[in-house]
Amino acid sequence: MTGSPGGSTSRRTFISLLGAGAAVAAGGTTLAGCSGDGKKSSTGGHAETEDKLTGLLPKYVAYESVKPDLPGENGASPGFTKYPSELKRGVPDKAVRSGKEVSAMTPLWAPLPPGLGNNSYFDANNERIGAPVRFNILSGNDYGDKLGPLLASGNVPELLCVPGWNISGLTRFGQAVDKLFEDLTPYLAGDKASAYPMLANLPTRAWAYGVWNSQLKAVPFPSDGFPWALFYRKDIFDQVGAAPPKTADELFALGKQLTDAKRNRWAFGGISDEVQRAFGVPSGWRKDADGKLVNKIETPEFEEATAFVRRVFQSGYVHPTVVGNNAVDQKPLFEGGQIVVRQDGLGAWTESLQRQMAINPKFDMQIVSPFAHDGGTPIVWSGDPAGIFTFVKKGLGKDRIAELLGVLNYTAAPFGTEENQLYNYGVEGKHYTRQPSGAPKLTALGQKEVASTYIFLGGRPLAITQSEYPGYVQAMSKWQNDAVKVREKNLFEGIRVEQPAKMAALAQPFDDKLQDIFRGRRPVSDLKVAVQEWRKNGGDEGRDFYAKVLSDNGR
Repeated sequence: MTGSPGGSTSRRTFISLLGAGAAVAAGGTTLAGCSGDGKKSSTGGHAETEDKLTGLLPKYVAYESVKPDLPGENGASPGFTKYPSELKRGVPDKAVRSGKEVSAMTPLWAPLPPGLGNNSYFDANNERIGAPVRFNILSGNDYGDKLGPLLASGNVPELLCVPGWNISGLTRFGQAVDKLFEDLTPYLAGDKASAYPMLANLPTRAWAYGVWNSQLKAVPFPSDGFPWALFYRKDIFDQVGAAPPKTADELFALGKQLTDAKRNRWAFGGISDEVQRAFGVPSGWRKDADGKLVNKIETPEFEEATAFVRRVFQSGYVHPTVVGNNAVDQKPLFEGGQIVVRQDGLGAWTESLQRQMAINPKFDMQIVSPFAHDGGTPIVWSGDPAGIFTFVKKGLGKDRIAELLGVLNYTAAPFGTEENQLYNYGVEGKHYTRQPSGAPKLTALGQKEVASTYIFLGGRPLAITQSEYPGYVQAMSKWQNDAVKVREKNLFEGIRVEQPAKMAALAQPFDDKLQDIFRGRRPVSDLKVAVQEWRKNGGDEGRDFYAKVLSDNGR
């Protein structure tokens, strides 16, 4: 259950359309960063190099609980093919000495677990923390829709998780951050972070993306930097004699081979971003031969990818529920075998395995190696080192802020610690048992009560750890180590950027038109019209903004 969350295909798709290519958050493109000059927030966009933020950030102090046996290379996550026989206690003291209940709001892409007072998994973690954490758990699929009204009301919980892909849809987020959330710089900058050793163990580059308005405002969830992957049901592939695609033509051919409406089975769910990547569409901006910035939606590759996705829809290969509702949660359809191929964030893999292996041992979810549409050298989109953020409510007083940071210190404990095992799997013998290999296996009670809740209160160093699923660690480690070799060059590497609010507001209207084109409600020719409207309504201004960012940084 550790790792990045799978997230929602539908809610991330439109965010990734208009990003700068400078930031990818655990599954989607976002532009979170410093906004405004000094401590004044702005809707006009702002950029600053990461090295200029050093004075605001915690001093990195490594904490190694156990060594990986599959080292990650060039930015890939390290892999652990077995669980340690002995766990280290990383956080010896209770974080909340006052015993006062902590309020928190987090997303979840799974059924809701029993609540506080009826959940022994919560009880066990809260006993370690020193106080009950009362979660307000909302569906991840519409989490972003709830954030806007919440921030506008000002009635925020003490700890608020905000996924980066939701930030791009909040046009005045920088102002809300300034008004509602505590400046953590006095508590964590430099050596002060030593009071929270699990937080000090988070990568410095990830911390840079928790800065807004020249203040350290959030605890980051380090990102694997891979926004999407294409997953498939190998068990169903084997039944029909199918093989993973290596070209766009092979992908399309799978539509006919896998779709069988009489069996209530369709080849595809959402695949549009992975199709774009396969056709060589950049993740955000790129420079043309004359050095001019071109957005992904302006490229011929984007037009080709759009036509391909439309053809897939028109051929009847997409699940009808997805055709009728782009925002539908596709995970149950995929796990139930009604969808065979779909895109998602990397964390979706273990989320599905955790749910399905106990009830369907034949369930075999695998990942497709990145491919180019024509069989040539593929690209993989790159992203930021952090993508989800936890904010602390402003004005609670020094003692309470210290307690809340202690909670986040607990949830940042890495693989190999007692705390990590507890917030991922619960209590041994109650929520999980040890398999002969030493890997945990959830009991019936664990399946009911354990949920991805504490893990969203800030992140922990990235690792591929879930050896309880045979072959998973090796397969994910190989995929990541292969993918980093073809990772797309990022024009904005090392620059913290927040896009202008006017440009952020263009994303949803454009995506609405794009979804209509996919589904045949608009002609393909409307794509050119939609792009022209985008340019006229703020896209060209955004281009000038990003061009100046590059120019100011000598790029």
